[in-house]
Amino acid sequence: MFAPVKSTSEGLTCLLQHLLCAVLLLCGVSSQAQWLGSEQCKHCHEKEYQQWQGSHHDWAMKPAEAPFVLGNFNDITFEHFGDKSRFYREGKDYFVETPNAQGKQQSFKVAYTFGFYPLQQYLLQLPKGHLQALTIAWDSRPKTEGGQRWFHLYPNEQISADDPLHWTGAYFNWNSRCAECHSTNLKRNYQPKDHSYQTQWSEINVACEACHGPGEEHVKWATAGVGGDDKKISRLHAKGRWILNVGESIARREQGPRKAGEQSEQISVCGSCHSRRRLLSEKRVHHAGESFSAQHAIQSLVEPMYHRDGQIRDEVFVLGSFMQSKMYQHGVECSNCHEPHSLQLKAPGNAVCSQCHVPAVYDQPKHHRHPKGSAGAQCVNCHMPETTYMVVDPRRDHSLRIPRPDLSDELGSPNACVQCHQDRSNQWASVHFKNWLKEAGKALPEKPALAETEPRKLLSRLSQEPPIVAASILERLAQAPSNQSLLVAQSRLHHAEPLLREAAVNFLAVLPLPQRVQELLASLNEPEMAVRLAIARQTLGADLSALDSEQSQALKGLWQDYWQSLLFHQDTAAGQLNLGLYHLAFAQLDLAEKSYRKAIVMEPLHLGAHLNLADLLRQRGKTQESLGLLQKISRALPQAAAAQHALGLALVRHKQYLPALQALAEAAKLEPNNGRYQYVYAVALHSTGRSKEALQQMRLMAKKSLLDAQGQQFLRQLEQINR
Repeated sequence: MFAPVKSTSEGLTCLLQHLLCAVLLLCGVSSQAQWLGSEQCKHCHEKEYQQWQGSHHDWAMKPAEAPFVLGNFNDITFEHFGDKSRFYREGKDYFVETPNAQGKQQSFKVAYTFGFYPLQQYLLQLPKGHLQALTIAWDSRPKTEGGQRWFHLYPNEQISADDPLHWTGAYFNWNSRCAECHSTNLKRNYQPKDHSYQTQWSEINVACEACHGPGEEHVKWATAGVGGDDKKISRLHAKGRWILNVGESIARREQGPRKAGEQSEQISVCGSCHSRRRLLSEKRVHHAGESFSAQHAIQSLVEPMYHRDGQIRDEVFVLGSFMQSKMYQHGVECSNCHEPHSLQLKAPGNAVCSQCHVPAVYDQPKHHRHPKGSAGAQCVNCHMPETTYMVVDPRRDHSLRIPRPDLSDELGSPNACVQCHQDRSNQWASVHFKNWLKEAGKALPEKPALAETEPRKLLSRLSQEPPIVAASILERLAQAPSNQSLLVAQSRLHHAEPLLREAAVNFLAVLPLPQRVQELLASLNEPEMAVRLAIARQTLGADLSALDSEQSQALKGLWQDYWQSLLFHQDTAAGQLNLGLYHLAFAQLDLAEKSYRKAIVMEPLHLGAHLNLADLLRQRGKTQESLGLLQKISRALPQAAAAQHALGLALVRHKQYLPALQALAEAAKLEPNNGRYQYVYAVALHSTGRSKEALQQMRLMAKKSLLDAQGQQFLRQLEQINR
């Protein structure tokens, strides 16, 4: 049955478009099978194509040519802490003369633009296919807003050529850090032999097929007589219908709240780029119904990425915060608020919220406590406060939480009230907040679960929280495990939510390897890749002779998946570190050491690589080299608690007790809620004859609920000694 058309000419146009698509397919227009390009989508999806034109996705990456270059390249010089960069043109080409990796002035041709508003960055070509994002960007906002200027992404820091944050360094390498989310069907094509790239894409920007998948089969299906399979295209419609029941002030999804394990294809696709996550393999075609964790492992809600209560802090993008929200739990999806092709809000101002929240109740001074039309009356300013990244780019927290000024001083976290009322204190805002609640006859809301510090309270909240919060609680509990928290983790190994299964698997790292393997035998056929790789990581080096042939083969399959995932990231220092850990698990010490050293070459101040290499050198009897490495990284990263702690332990082994105690004290100071650092420092105090101070330290730990069974026993011993 055919859909009716409005006119004969319109029907003829559609027929001609289908015929054109068929001819193009038969002639092999695409340089890559399946990927046809957005121009092919335009023939039948003109409205969506026009909405996409000029969007952030369209402008994600462009060739460095007019009209895409927005910056002023009219022989302009920009100076930053004495370093000069000159922006100029030669004919149609754009150039930047700036300090290179050796700190010497060199001219580089601009290869591509990167984004467009509120800033635009520029990609410069280095040898061996490396594209680097310049850390001087163009502020594309209007001049009246402070824009139309060059600025440095680190305006208050001097970034020398040997600094990890220099534009030539690993952090600003486009191939490994940015490319997969700015182009369509990207292939990194890393060559490990000479650390080079031959990176390719189907389309330079984020085009139709980046979200919907390759279009060849869909076009075949849509074109009479060509065949094809329409199920291979991702339509990405939001699930469910929203209904406002009589007498209620908030719309509800007809299907009810999100069920445990329920997957959203749309959120999985949008979240694949709009999140802080680790890609598990070279990005492949998204399949209908596939979950986010089939291809990604999301960053948990831990410091310093997030504030202690779960608010955004570092550049974590959107999904991690949104998954904390009540809206996510009730089934809201991205396109309920955002037009998916233009990426604009579906309605202006509070109207986007009043799609579901009755304005007669919520868009009123009685609710928001601010004059109508004021900044304080805007829903987003209270429930989605902004954090500015990259100097000029404000992004909203999508956890959609109630502001809690009463907790800011305790937690060190921000609140929306004083972000607007910058001349006021948290205490002032807290008084107003509590008075409003009292007037409305409401009790003070429960403290956010992540704001709790006592393991007992964290455990009691775990089952009530969204999966990402519960998973983050398990991660925190693993720092000071107890029998009770272990039982809770074991009970989540077969939970419907992949995030909780993954967190439970990672929790088992507290157990000896043979016990870990026994706990995970029932999970060897886990379907979700993120969880599979977690199981592989926790079982590396297991004794296969203790397993039957089926279990042994399943475990080998998991290890192979993990190995392939590690190879995909071998072009980064973190990837080399994980390769080193893989080799270490199988006692391949030479290979492990080689990987650690390669990580340090790639990223000279990589903390994990230094600590693991130092430990490996110690095991191999190279104690002086190990100590020197720890001293070097501790001087370079004085705020890294892990470096200070490792240095303290090394100095103890070298019987240098006074500097050891100083390093351990510094680690405990830098991370006051890290139970291990606090405990080791207390033991060191006791061992150096400062038993009373050790007792004070242990009592403080007990007050913070940081003691495990071993710590409690040590506290009792100290109390007996100091009677």
